[in-house]
Amino acid sequence: MVTLRADVDVLKCNSNINFHERHLSTLSNNELAAWEQLIIFDGITIQILESEPGSFANFRGFDRSLLPALWLSTGFRLGSRILVYAPPNSVELHAYLKLKYLIEQHLQRIIRIEILYEHLNGNLIELIQLFEDKPEQYKTLCEEIAQQPSKDLYPKYHIDMLKRNMEVITKDVQQSFVFPYDMTELHRRELQKYSDRLSLPDISNNDKAQHHFFLKSKGFTDLPRLIAVSVDGSLIDTYEEYTNVIKRRNINQTINSPRNIEIFAQAIIEAINQLKHRFNLPAFVKLDSSGAGGWSSMSPSVHPIIYDFEKDQQERLVYLQQYIRATITDELLPQMAVVEELIEPEKRPGDIDADYTVCGFVLSGTFFPTSINLCGTENGAYWISSLPIGMHDSLASWSKMFRIYSQMVDLEATEFGYRNGIYAGDLFITKDAQLKQRDWNIRRGGRSSPETLIIFGMPNYETKVTLHMSDLGLDGKMNNLELFQTYTHICAQLSKDYGIYTFSSPFGYYGKSSDHGDTLKFQLLIHPKFLIQLDENGEKKTSRKASTSRKSNRTC
Repeated sequence: MVTLRADVDVLKCNSNINFHERHLSTLSNNELAAWEQLIIFDGITIQILESEPGSFANFRGFDRSLLPALWLSTGFRLGSRILVYAPPNSVELHAYLKLKYLIEQHLQRIIRIEILYEHLNGNLIELIQLFEDKPEQYKTLCEEIAQQPSKDLYPKYHIDMLKRNMEVITKDVQQSFVFPYDMTELHRRELQKYSDRLSLPDISNNDKAQHHFFLKSKGFTDLPRLIAVSVDGSLIDTYEEYTNVIKRRNINQTINSPRNIEIFAQAIIEAINQLKHRFNLPAFVKLDSSGAGGWSSMSPSVHPIIYDFEKDQQERLVYLQQYIRATITDELLPQMAVVEELIEPEKRPGDIDADYTVCGFVLSGTFFPTSINLCGTENGAYWISSLPIGMHDSLASWSKMFRIYSQMVDLEATEFGYRNGIYAGDLFITKDAQLKQRDWNIRRGGRSSPETLIIFGMPNYETKVTLHMSDLGLDGKMNNLELFQTYTHICAQLSKDYGIYTFSSPFGYYGKSSDHGDTLKFQLLIHPKFLIQLDENGEKKTSRKASTSRKSNRTC
């Protein structure tokens, strides 16, 4: 057992590492030989391209690229270069480098990583070397940033940063693999002129209906019963029907108008009725087939009226129309909704649904597993463990899940052209022990930071803490530098007293960006050994919520 000391022993790397070591070895030795270095960045604002520019300010400081770079870098001869909007504070970078050293000791090889920050003066600064060689100068840089006007943050920020510094970032490198938070057409369009030196992931497809019907057409059976609902009112049950509807789609039918909403809602109610009357199945509605987020899901526990066959159909329809009108404020309606059977999953200890997120990396059409998360917990949280036993599962169960995902990748590679990038989704284990693949979420996602530690066999719990200074009577009492220093001091105390790892620490620069007054946001990784309670006799007992590594606040 190798142990990393921050100030207490909190991160442990098992001597045989974990379930995934052979995949790291394969990535390192074979598959990535054509790509010499990784260029990785988050750029989450790309997800909200149509938003008002002012809304991007809320994402300043959001950066989850550092930890994923640790395991991804093992597959590139020249390692990785991480492009950041703002530097991590000294506490995060200190902990990051200790973690990097621990993993290097276990792998018995150097992981080459550079963190690149573009200063307001245009200079490109490599942060790790600055921190190691001149820690006081690094601290001064961070405090200067806290006192300067914020740089513009916009969807193309990291793309433009790469383009401005292309010659430096790719110097003496023949081919680099660029890995954004979520690969989009914008990335492809902006970077295609550099195809002589840059390779890109394939653009992902999260259209639930398209995945479902294509896989079904190829004989794939680990799927729930599903009816897709086109915005034009068509009900779809096959891949041929799906492709025909897509070919004839009319933009006028998607305009967010009362008449189009009525047509859409009527068809959704009809699909719910068909699942009941044709298949005797309860239903679950998702208003947007292509959305990876949960905003469009209509749970029967929250919206019982649309699933209640004792209610008048007109009453159900009116409710659904009103909900669509209130929820979808864009100019266009979703192209397609899905109505699928409501699954009754198995239960795990603690009355937890057997609702899993399965994750991996696709390289040249081959699926490499990275993690399995149990996401059916209270408050939308999910658990993550490096071994099946940590989630009361069997190795056979996990192997079957990974085989299912490998099969899906194989089937879809030609049809969807997806051969390189993240592949992830959600599935249920039903009460009769069937596996039902229900959703796709093909991007790095919120799991990517705790997943990195799990890949290296390190248990952890991820959570978020937001401190509103108004709750403490301190709103407006500090300038931005003082807020940053307070934030950094709290990070240091969390590390010293509890071994807590703070990531996305650039949030500390932007405490005055919130609409709710001065605010400090923390994203934290905690060793489960601290998640204990004392019983009445002073004896330690493990909290049920902490019995497994668990990630809370499931986000994009």
